[in-house]
Amino acid sequence: MLSFPSDGDLSLYLHIPFCTTCCSYCAFYSEPINENTAFLNAYVDRLEQEILAVASRVERFATIFIGGGNPGSLSAEQLRRLLVAAKAGLSDEVTVEMNPETFSEAFFDVFSEGLVTRLSMGIQSMDDATLNRLGRNARRCDNLRGINLAQKAHEAYGIELSFDLMVCLPGQTVDDAISDLKEVLTLSEADHISLYCLTVEEGTELAEQVGLGTTTVLDEDGQQNFLSGIWAELGRLHFDHYEVSNFCRNEKKSRHNMVYWKLDDYLGLGSSAASTIREGTVSRHYSQVQDLRDYASSPLFTGYEEEIVDSNQQMEEYLMMALRTNTGIDKQVFQARYCKDFDTLFLPVISALDSSWFNDAKDLFVLTEYGFMVLDEILLRLALVIS
Repeated sequence: MLSFPSDGDLSLYLHIPFCTTCCSYCAFYSEPINENTAFLNAYVDRLEQEILAVASRVERFATIFIGGGNPGSLSAEQLRRLLVAAKAGLSDEVTVEMNPETFSEAFFDVFSEGLVTRLSMGIQSMDDATLNRLGRNARRCDNLRGINLAQKAHEAYGIELSFDLMVCLPGQTVDDAISDLKEVLTLSEADHISLYCLTVEEGTELAEQVGLGTTTVLDEDGQQNFLSGIWAELGRLHFDHYEVSNFCRNEKKSRHNMVYWKLDDYLGLGSSAASTIREGTVSRHYSQVQDLRDYASSPLFTGYEEEIVDSNQQMEEYLMMALRTNTGIDKQVFQARYCKDFDTLFLPVISALDSSWFNDAKDLFVLTEYGFMVLDEILLRLALVIS
């Protein structure tokens, strides 16, 4: 059984590793639904039983996020079973990811019951040629249909809307990216945008293409120039840049993702899911190592491997996550968690950083947007002090 405290806030992540096909850039674990349909019911059955076992030990989950893969691979009734098991109606925020090509009004019954508060949809691009290069299952027409249905759910049930877009794509210009953004916001009342810079992840089809020279991606300077342009446009559209890749207006931050960035407690269930649980000074990571077939056919709570995280690793993780946000490092929280004074520990390094990269106040250390651009460099320098 996974170890977690029964008191205090705990968030829940559920992984649905079924998708139509795997996109060329995607490093998240998923497998084609058509080749694994025989395992779907058993997968949902085990996941539901694990949720029920955990839910019996907590009053409620603060936030819930169902991701993948593509949770739209589930039927509306299967999704409802998982949400009911997790007591979703008691949570502050319940987000479900949906790909546009599988989203339908069949899921509206789940919304009408108040089991979902937030819909996150991966659009990535509104251009067919770009979508094809990315290996996306959706075409422009699918994106348009998905956005229109999402807006309909928003109007009927008050569902908050978030859309994912990708930038720095092969052949894409800043104007192309801004056009995609404006079209999505014209068609919907979304108050949240996740804007991801194309990253070449090891083991993906995209990495193979780059290695063979058949696909070219922007270098670091090119990415920085590209991001500066579209970040400025989001600012003009009154979106708050509250995390490196995330923007919101009307205070509609992703509460669940804030749990990750604050390094608070969350439990992940399902094949490949991860967890972080702190108990006092001890921090545990759990990773689920079974593929979906093994998960579907194995006893409850098997395949979850535990790792005890030492204090130095905990500090590094906190820096890595907190510096991604526009609230940055809370020095009092740092002191309380790690019994070290942030200024004393890091002042020599911070003094040597470019002053345009950060704002250093009495209680907070926060990166500027320019600092976000060089986040990896800053983290490396800070991590060397810890090690």
